[in-house]
Amino acid sequence: MSGLGELLSVQAPLVAAMVEQGWRHVPGNELSRDDVDPFVEDEVVAALIRLNPAIDEDHERVHEVLRQLRTLPLAAVDSGLVEANRDFADWLRGNRTHEYVGTKGSVPVRLIDFDDLTNNTYVVSDEVRYGAPGDAARFDIVLWVNGFPLVVGELKTPLAARTSWMQGASELVDTYQVDRPGFFVPNALVFATEGKEFRYAGVGTPVQMWQTWGPVQEKPKLADVIEAATSLCHPRVLLDMLADYTLFETPDNDDGIASLHKIVARYTQYQAVNLIVERTKDPTRRKGLIYHTQGSGKTLAMVFAAGKLLRDETLNNPTIVLVADRVQLVQQMWDQFRTTSMPRLVVPATAGDLQRLLAKDQRGLIFTTVHKFAEAPVLNERSNVVVMVDEAHRTQEGGLGQTMRRALPNANLFAFTGTPIADEDRNTFATFGDETDPGSALHTYGTDESIRDGMTVPIHVAPRKVDFTLDKEALDEAFEAMSDAEGLSEQEQDVLAKRAAKAATFFANPERISAVCADIIEHYYSTVDPLGMKAQIVVVDRAACVAYTEELDRLLAQRHTAQVAATGPDDEPPARDEVAVVMTVGTAKGDPPEWNRYRLTEAEEAALLKRFRTHGDPLKFLVCTSKLGTGFNAPIEGVMYLDKPLKDHTLFQTITRANRTWRNPATGRDKRYGIIVDYVGLGSGFGKAMAPADPANGQRQVEVEGLIDTFRDQLRLTMLRFAGIDVIRVSPQTLIDAQARMPRPADEDDFAANYGVLEGIWEALTPNDELAAHLDEYRFLSQVYASVQPSSGSKDMLWHRLGAKTLELVHRHMDDIAVTRSNEVVIADADTVKTLIEEGIITDPGELEGKTADDIIDSIAARLKKKLQPSDGKQPHPVYRSLADRLDKLRQQTIAAAQQSIDWLRRAFELATDLTAAEKAEEAAGEHGLDLLPDPHIGALTQIFREYAPADAPALVERVVTEIDEIVREVRYDGWAATQEGDRIVRREVRKVLGKHQLHETKGLFDAAYAYIAEHY
Repeated sequence: MSGLGELLSVQAPLVAAMVEQGWRHVPGNELSRDDVDPFVEDEVVAALIRLNPAIDEDHERVHEVLRQLRTLPLAAVDSGLVEANRDFADWLRGNRTHEYVGTKGSVPVRLIDFDDLTNNTYVVSDEVRYGAPGDAARFDIVLWVNGFPLVVGELKTPLAARTSWMQGASELVDTYQVDRPGFFVPNALVFATEGKEFRYAGVGTPVQMWQTWGPVQEKPKLADVIEAATSLCHPRVLLDMLADYTLFETPDNDDGIASLHKIVARYTQYQAVNLIVERTKDPTRRKGLIYHTQGSGKTLAMVFAAGKLLRDETLNNPTIVLVADRVQLVQQMWDQFRTTSMPRLVVPATAGDLQRLLAKDQRGLIFTTVHKFAEAPVLNERSNVVVMVDEAHRTQEGGLGQTMRRALPNANLFAFTGTPIADEDRNTFATFGDETDPGSALHTYGTDESIRDGMTVPIHVAPRKVDFTLDKEALDEAFEAMSDAEGLSEQEQDVLAKRAAKAATFFANPERISAVCADIIEHYYSTVDPLGMKAQIVVVDRAACVAYTEELDRLLAQRHTAQVAATGPDDEPPARDEVAVVMTVGTAKGDPPEWNRYRLTEAEEAALLKRFRTHGDPLKFLVCTSKLGTGFNAPIEGVMYLDKPLKDHTLFQTITRANRTWRNPATGRDKRYGIIVDYVGLGSGFGKAMAPADPANGQRQVEVEGLIDTFRDQLRLTMLRFAGIDVIRVSPQTLIDAQARMPRPADEDDFAANYGVLEGIWEALTPNDELAAHLDEYRFLSQVYASVQPSSGSKDMLWHRLGAKTLELVHRHMDDIAVTRSNEVVIADADTVKTLIEEGIITDPGELEGKTADDIIDSIAARLKKKLQPSDGKQPHPVYRSLADRLDKLRQQTIAAAQQSIDWLRRAFELATDLTAAEKAEEAAGEHGLDLLPDPHIGALTQIFREYAPADAPALVERVVTEIDEIVREVRYDGWAATQEGDRIVRREVRKVLGKHQLHETKGLFDAAYAYIAEHY
């Protein structure tokens, strides 16, 4: 009796579902083709005649096209599969032309009808052979459109615990696409499944970058897999993916070699772009907010959207304007579009160039900053203008954004952001979203979804505490002595004191910088560098950038000297690791001349960032303050050391630099999470920053009409003083005349009071169309107000003269600076000791007196070391290896709160107890005694399940524990916890056991069990 197997368990149900979607089933051995042919040529010939009038007139002409199509699969061996696939995609999309013999002029050749789907044939085949007799490959499922194999699927059975979709994907990528590239030249996409999970990709895509289609199910079933496969492979969706959702990108790789990549849209990008196109054609709604979390592919979604809009004939050759608020972001957007061979890209150099392009009806793609719309009149009133705004929460919400919208009054406006803002002052949802959309967002893809789908990794925060004492009395005395010596007035003393009291003063203390940098070096080389990843350091200002860079460089030099000294005579000395700073130099007045060494041209900065992104390059550390806070994409960044106070969306944008997925090319180990080492003490600020913005948190509710009337009345009153002065055509004389209207200080005070009312209303209501009519008068009054304010020059001169001396006084009186890690604090506090005594973990409080976590670790490690290095040369017993693994886990765990201290100590004493038991068992009966010891895994799991399971079900506990232990040992593999896929498999199997015994809804049980399994198995 045969079992279900791969054929009956996955293949047959999937083929049947494809038939329901409109595919005709023809088994592979019944196709009218030889095994060496990549096409079903009869179907191809019929489609060429059916879709091309010139061939229909003379059927002999079909051979002229066939000859060209047959050569493309052969070219894959020489030019490469992805290049040949790109060329064939051009044919499939109808972008190639041909001049037939005996005719004049080239005409398009159509292989597929994308408009009338009934003009195509759709065949699903199973068990398709390809190759020479005796050396043919067999593909589980192939989907043919007009005789072209557009989809290949590799299936595995769901009944074997050790199989997964990754095995099928690896066969497609590493075997079939390498050994049989010709069959994949016409390919639109490939997929793999074992009946539990479904993944797809374009040819040439590494397995770790394959994607899910549709929402990821927590406990997927075969029905979910079939739904995902048939949704993606529905004829309409598949041809959409081929025509509009596939790109070929040629970015410069970090190794300096430009190579072609095929990119197939993610499910979320497909959804969002379809909604954008649909909204563009809706005459009643002209805007939409796309809220996709940082690192999930927003820019690519913009590329797909722009391409689909340009190719849509119903939009009559639209103009697509892509807007950012920084030149750097515009450049990055343009690079993404350029590398995908998107047509008609224009980047106007000046505001005048942009405005002339729009006024003369330029079509295609225009890239610009929002600032180029400043003071622009109405430029274009066409309704097929589409504006796409990147990072929409910043300047586009203010006056510049309002001017942009007035310049293009009938344009469709789509805003993309990963950090929408919804507070009293700004509301991205209200500004860019349509209130009829759910949550005022056209499409949403949040952080949790992105992590769930494996598009980004979680962020872990490692808190630090930077302690110091400030001798305030001594500082006051020193400051008073300096003031007396310099003859400072009370006002001048106040100026110096206020500037010195800023937070930056304490961050700039050289001893503090040294302590933090030493901690960075120690943490990085013990935690991050072994994984092959790199570090970004974010500091409070540019002066700190220089100070941190120099101190880190000094420490790296010391480290390298020690490494060289330890190198053997026959060994090559290691390369010296490097640190670099990325900041703007020279634009701010008064930058120290010595900073010029850090000035970078655009090309030099690009080269530097490329080095940072390159695995194996000795540039390990990047220091910045704000320049790399947005738009910087470096998946290799494993840790960010944060020594700058940030909050809300700025904090979110900054820390998500570390959330990109990455795989170490040397070890194959996946980046599991990004680390933020916090030296500032932001605490709950991280949770607030990571929480999704709530569109209901609207801006302050104000009586707009009443305030507009008040503004007009106040403006009239204020302008009376300047009657007769031309505020539109200003000249050098304008300001002189205006100041002459205020001959006495009292006049200036009166004017300042009036202007203050105007400024308050303007700030409260901007952006507002009714205010725009008064812009010229308000700008004039603002300039006059600025001109009569006391100059800060004297304060600046005072600080220039005595600032350094003042800071030196403050820094000299900051003592006992120390960076405290959570696992370095003394953990024998009274509450901890009390709890451990009550639990029976310790009996003598003296066991903990004065001890740190490191002390406890060292004492256990010393005992284990003897067992792991037996004097007889034998391999240590597995029991001791297991105990050593537990010790390593314990060493890596951080302690950030009292409860964590208790949990950590509990594990430490359990480990010490188990070590004692092992030592006694070995003394009593040798290795045989060790073999009889209870498995600590099962013992710990039993304890966890008894805590959560019903009190009257002890037998159930033992059964569940045994099953989980057996299953986890079966499905786990070496390094499983280092990969997202291994993590997912173990999670799934544990949930299955809990569901089987009706424990899946027991709150906290899965989390507790899984945490232990991940740490100890």
